[in-house]
Amino acid sequence: MRLADLTVRDLRLALGQLLAALVFFALVWKILAPFLPAIVWAAILVYATWPLAKPMRRHWPPLLAACGATFMLALIFILPVLFLSMTLGTELHHVLTELSQQDAHILISTQWTHSGWIKNLLEQIPSSWKAQFRPGALSPDLSAWAGHIGMLAGGIGRFAALLVLVLITAFFFYRYGLELLDQLRRMVHQVLGQRGDNYLQTVANTIRAVIYGILATALAQGALAGLGYWAAGLPAPVLLAVITLLFSFLPFGTPLVWGAASIWLLVHGQIAAGVGLALWGALVVSWIDNLIRPLVISSAVHIPFLLVLFGVLGGILTFGLLGLFLGPVILAVLLAIWREWLQPPPSAET
Repeated sequence: MRLADLTVRDLRLALGQLLAALVFFALVWKILAPFLPAIVWAAILVYATWPLAKPMRRHWPPLLAACGATFMLALIFILPVLFLSMTLGTELHHVLTELSQQDAHILISTQWTHSGWIKNLLEQIPSSWKAQFRPGALSPDLSAWAGHIGMLAGGIGRFAALLVLVLITAFFFYRYGLELLDQLRRMVHQVLGQRGDNYLQTVANTIRAVIYGILATALAQGALAGLGYWAAGLPAPVLLAVITLLFSFLPFGTPLVWGAASIWLLVHGQIAAGVGLALWGALVVSWIDNLIRPLVISSAVHIPFLLVLFGVLGGILTFGLLGLFLGPVILAVLLAIWREWLQPPPSAET
């Protein structure tokens, strides 16, 4: 009877502790949820640049080494992104200003008078639509975009705040990264035993493979885009290839470059070159991202190509840009667990 009472008492105590733990973790999740993207991005970037910061950790004091590594991270990743964002915003402002001061219909018709199918297509446009392209007609419409511009400014502000949080978090990861990693290993080891080390190694290998895949994809997209710019007869194809390489690090960034170049060719009457560059960019430059990155990841961590492809695409659709890392990592860990379950148990003699 006493044993039964003790069991019931222990069960109630365990349920109470479990409920308290769930409430505690729910509150912690509620507090940290807005900052999880910054924490995850900081962890990924610090892991990617950890070998580069090794000389600083070896010769400098810990605090100074963390400051130097954080400054290096800003120079490598953060400042180029800010530069590209500001450049894109400036160019967009110039394009809208020029469109508001020109007669787009006359511009198109005078540039493409030699193209019969374009002229026939323009004749099919309703008169009410053509009226929107009168000189100065775009100016009132641009004022209606004030709300959208405000939303864009708010998005840029949130992005800047995210970058600041990433840098602050990265500083502490550089400073206390080894201690945090040791605590993580001990916690995982207590929960999962020796298997936890294998899972952590799988996560590390997958993140490293994703980083290599991103770099290989950027180089391939820049080279292929440069070939297309050269074949289309654009000026400074090497410069445009470098810009395409930099924009490839952004989600759907390469179409902004080869798409703008295609439109420039079409507006200046080079129909064949503009259409050809658009097809080359859509069918080759942009789609190479879905081929090289999964191929590099699958060859590095020995995961089937199709599974990595689904992990990359599904991760981006589910988690956004972070899904580029989270998708393959989650599937890699699940595949490691599956392979361990399929292994035959050790014999009694062994």
